[in-house]
Amino acid sequence: MRVLNSLTDLNIMRILRLLWQSKKISRVEIAAALKMDKSTVTKIIAELTEKNLARETDSGTSGPQGGRKPVFLEINGSYACVGGIEINPERMYVCLEDFCGSILHEEKIPITPESYGQKGFLGFLKEGVQILQEASKRLRIKIAGIGLGIPGMVEAESGKIIQSIPLLIEDGIDVAKEVQSLTKVPVFVENDARCCCYTEQLLSRGPKAQNMMYVMAERRPLQPLKASPENLSVGLGLILNGKIYHGANATAGEFRSVYWQSPSKSQFSPACDSERKTFRELAKNIAFLVNTLSLDVVYVGGIEKKLAEEIVKFIREEIVYLWPYAWNKTTIVSIASASQRSVSYGAGAKVLDKLFSVPELDEGGRKRKIPQSSPYQYLLSLQ
Repeated sequence: MRVLNSLTDLNIMRILRLLWQSKKISRVEIAAALKMDKSTVTKIIAELTEKNLARETDSGTSGPQGGRKPVFLEINGSYACVGGIEINPERMYVCLEDFCGSILHEEKIPITPESYGQKGFLGFLKEGVQILQEASKRLRIKIAGIGLGIPGMVEAESGKIIQSIPLLIEDGIDVAKEVQSLTKVPVFVENDARCCCYTEQLLSRGPKAQNMMYVMAERRPLQPLKASPENLSVGLGLILNGKIYHGANATAGEFRSVYWQSPSKSQFSPACDSERKTFRELAKNIAFLVNTLSLDVVYVGGIEKKLAEEIVKFIREEIVYLWPYAWNKTTIVSIASASQRSVSYGAGAKVLDKLFSVPELDEGGRKRKIPQSSPYQYLLSLQ
């Protein structure tokens, strides 16, 4: 693949990303949004439709002066697909989605202490990759990449798991290296709560939240061990200034209540001897972060709807209670869109985000050579 170093390639990726994010948009709207010459947009769109990456969809309505109806464009969802895998102490969830985010195939595989003891983390991971490959072969659509979401600390850029207490991973794992014998497509790894942020951003049809938190709350065994108690496990995903926030050493989002005290084995204080008290303590912690960081949106997912509704209610109350000023805050707190498959779907969405990424220019806005393969050339190589 050639190196991405031309303004034409950069413009192609800018248009591709806008098409992917917008779901449906006209040539005129593309030119206006990207401040690009209309003739340049027309030329690039002609190439993308010829290569089958983009396609025309329905027409809009004429303007008040009449004239030609705008023709809308969209990413060709069936061009290729991406896979997403979630592994936690209770289950593996596998999901195959097309370039528009539509689910093509999904499977849920229970994880027990016995099965985890036999297969281990890598055994389940390789099984998940094989399931995705078999599904794509059966559906006759190529996989462009695979994403993995897990509870624990992850180096997203290098594709390495640093540590995962829930999955009994202590010494780290280079995921791409471990599965390279099974697949030649790129493999990405992400923390499970951050995967959920990708899910909400992809599913959102309106303006994307610039400052968002995803509260992933699950009632499940702490680890895949026979003696492991079931408790409320919480992780946080953050989007700050429109970007997924990883923090120093990829540790952002790891949660323990500010009220926690030893010898509590949960993430909450010993005083949390009931579900209601636990939810209220969680809400206080979340409200503190929401008010301090001035977040726009909070999603609660991972837990059954009835319990998620109760957590949402408590968070709303605590945000108001802890806010010191007279004017009301406008933070939206709601239940997540796709709770059960949020992690696996978001792991796939992360792959799509990478495939449709736009390399950055230098601070002066000048063209520079990007030391990476062109995402556009990789997409073309799939056909």
